[in-house]
Amino acid sequence: MRNILSGALALSALFAAPAFAAEQVVRLEVGGLTCPSCSFIVGNSLKSVESVVIENFAEGEDPSEGLYTVRFDDEVTSTDALIAAVEENGYPAALLEDPVSGEGS
Repeated sequence: MRNILSGALALSALFAAPAFAAEQVVRLEVGGLTCPSCSFIVGNSLKSVESVVIENFAEGEDPSEGLYTVRFDDEVTSTDALIAAVEENGYPAALLEDPVSGEGS
């Protein structure tokens, strides 16, 4: 009886343990921002992806480019989904290799 209870207790601990999502922060470079509403449209595109939060937006070196710092749950979505959401509205997007530099752009 003792073995059954300890086994049941061990199993309940496994199922009761919270599962923590793996949160990711990435930077996307987006081109084609030729008017003031473009960055708004891209922002809405990104926010339409489940679990996405835009942490920061900064203009790129070229005024028609923008850098978006985005946080998301990688168990819910992916960087491919982020890029696809932006590109579906006609803006080229690329994942930057240095996702979070801490230096600010």
